[in-house]
Amino acid sequence: MLLTGPGGTGKTHVVGAVNKLMSAYRGENRICYLAPTGGISKIINGMTVHKGLGIAIKKRGKGKSN
Repeated sequence: MLLTGPGGTGKTHVVGAVNKLMSAYRGENRICYLAPTGGISKIINGMTVHKGLGIAIKKRGKGKSN
């Protein structure tokens, strides 16, 4: 399921309700909550999309390039 929408529309509340429902049926380990940023993933007790899908992120070198 993909849940999108502008800020303040209640997406976090929907995720919380789904989590409670899954827990009631003892299926909380059957769903993985992914979010685009680390901050949001912490709020919903999930992980980032990159981590959840196993996508490596290239780190750019620091400093000046020659």
